[in-house]
Amino acid sequence: MAGAPTIWVNGDMSEQIADFNGQYVLITTNDMKKIVLGKTLEEAREKLKEIGRPDIANQLK
Repeated sequence: MAGAPTIWVNGDMSEQIADFNGQYVLITTNDMKKIVLGKTLEEAREKLKEIGRPDIANQLK
């Protein structure tokens, strides 16, 4: 997602969260799958927990 500031990236860089047009988006770089997480960090944390990724949610501060 060119031009979108990255706020989180995992160790092997296969996943990242970017702020794209006011929405936080989880992107998997191997297939470029995008999951909209929400407009705020709190919404993003909740969505990550819902989709089974509390590991990422716990890293977002």
